Amino acid sequence: MPDREVLIVQKATLYDLLRILEQTPDKMYTVKEINDIFDSYISAESRKIR
Repeated sequence: MPDREVLIVQKATLYDLLRILEQTPDKMYTVKEINDIFDSYISAESRKIR
């Protein structure tokens, strides 16, 4: 994948993760909770590729 496409995918991924966190703006997340959210996102995206 060319560098430009990688950058587009990275930006889209961060946008998706920000939308997930913004769903509950008053919630304070622990590092573990954020890691769990990221892991869940990565797992779901990986299943789409298979």
